[in-house]
Amino acid sequence: MKKIIFCLLIISFTFFNGCIEKDVQSSKSMQVRNYIVCSVGEMSKDLIMLNDYNLRQQDLLTNLFEGLVRIDETGKVTPAIAQSWSLNKEETCYTFKIKDSAKWSDGTSITAEDFVVFFKEILSKDSENVYAEQLYCVFGAENYRNGKCDFNNVAIRALDAKTLEIRLNYPCCYFLNILSEPIYGIRKMDTKLKNWNKDFKSILYSGYFVIGDFKNTKEVILRKNKYYWNKDSVKSDRLHLVFNEGSETSLAAFQNSKIDLFTNPPVSEVKKLIDKRNILEQQNFSVGALVFNLKKDGIVNDINFRKAVSECIDRNAIVKNVLNDLAKPGVSFIPPGVSDSANGYYINKEFLSASIQKDKALNFIKNSKYNKDKDSLKIIYLDAVENKKICESVAKNLKENLEIKVECIGYGKEEFSDEIKKNDYDIASIQYEAAYNYPLSFLEQWQSVSHSNIYGYKSVEFDNSLTKIKMENNKDKKITMARISENMLMQDMPVVPVYFNSTLVCKKTNITGVHISKKGSLDFHALETMRKP
Repeated sequence: MKKIIFCLLIISFTFFNGCIEKDVQSSKSMQVRNYIVCSVGEMSKDLIMLNDYNLRQQDLLTNLFEGLVRIDETGKVTPAIAQSWSLNKEETCYTFKIKDSAKWSDGTSITAEDFVVFFKEILSKDSENVYAEQLYCVFGAENYRNGKCDFNNVAIRALDAKTLEIRLNYPCCYFLNILSEPIYGIRKMDTKLKNWNKDFKSILYSGYFVIGDFKNTKEVILRKNKYYWNKDSVKSDRLHLVFNEGSETSLAAFQNSKIDLFTNPPVSEVKKLIDKRNILEQQNFSVGALVFNLKKDGIVNDINFRKAVSECIDRNAIVKNVLNDLAKPGVSFIPPGVSDSANGYYINKEFLSASIQKDKALNFIKNSKYNKDKDSLKIIYLDAVENKKICESVAKNLKENLEIKVECIGYGKEEFSDEIKKNDYDIASIQYEAAYNYPLSFLEQWQSVSHSNIYGYKSVEFDNSLTKIKMENNKDKKITMARISENMLMQDMPVVPVYFNSTLVCKKTNITGVHISKKGSLDFHALETMRKP
């Protein structure tokens, strides 16, 4: 018996000693690492990034390339590669002066002609660019995009090596807001950007960092761009970006100290992370919503039915019970905090209630063509825990209050896209967001001709209202007209806002300098590890 106990003690001591040794080795490894590791979601297919609205992947553009202007930490448009700009009396012609110190990562000067070529490439009809319509305010841009003229007829030209002129069709008070977006960071639009994981050393960078190496297929090493015009403002000489798919994977890596920073941790874990001071939160311009399939014949084409559904959504409960108070109830189409381009914010009324309005819902359903014996709903969503719970919450409320039968089905990303294309749904759970910081960016997504409007909403009156906004010169009148257009959209209700999103950044407590844009993209130029005194 004594021998058995003695053997067990030896085994236990050996195991315990091994664990201590592993912990010590892990601790030493963490002490040796002198760079920050950030998780940025899925690896991007290329560095062109004009063919979708993937915000997380645009973090790469934000930190590798820079445009004429940028948005600072206070939300103000400030010079970037442009030293300054001027605007003519009619407010239709911008003249940008390029910094003498603005250089590519090989040390050669960035010129006005480089920008001319850049705009020519991204507006080409051969470019798969979902953002092209943003630049239709530029004279000739729409005709060039549609193949009706060559680029010589587009009013973007180099007056000299360091002076760029852009002439507009009409005064566009939010034009600089558009140009501040990451997709307008100047880069050479060639095959190297398409094959960036192989050709990264040959790419010319214009931003804070360059890609120094691919450590493996899931990790990129960024190094400070020594030719960046403001390189002294870049705090880290080296950053590692890892591509982790899924918040659970990123959280596990964070807890094991394999990464120092990532976005949007699992909702169920956020409270614990807040208690440990690991969370930064900022409301962004993304809205969780339910959109109706107006291409399909059925009850959702009845406007009273759509309004009944909206009044039956308990937004407060969804925010509290599903999203753990990490969002706000979506009571308007355009979320708060959007610029009015006059050093203030766009404000309109609250259209929707945060709680269920059963009496209103019953009244709308009474005035609709809904037949409870034959009508039912199919709600589809991207397969994620929160999306499932939100749709099931809506389905439960519709069943209990309006006796509507609802089927909720989750799909993977590609399958979800296919279901939308096949019109095999009644309602879809989606996210919509602004492409730039101005109310029109939200509204124009619902124009009949918009590439984003794949749900069948069409209104000549609404389309015309947006055209009038664009042509109006007075900033205050533009905002007044934007409110009218938002009112129209909420009256027609092709989409029902449910909640206003926030960007959550999970980081180690010794990491400082995280800058989150209003859209939710991450700027790493001031990122650094806080040294202990």
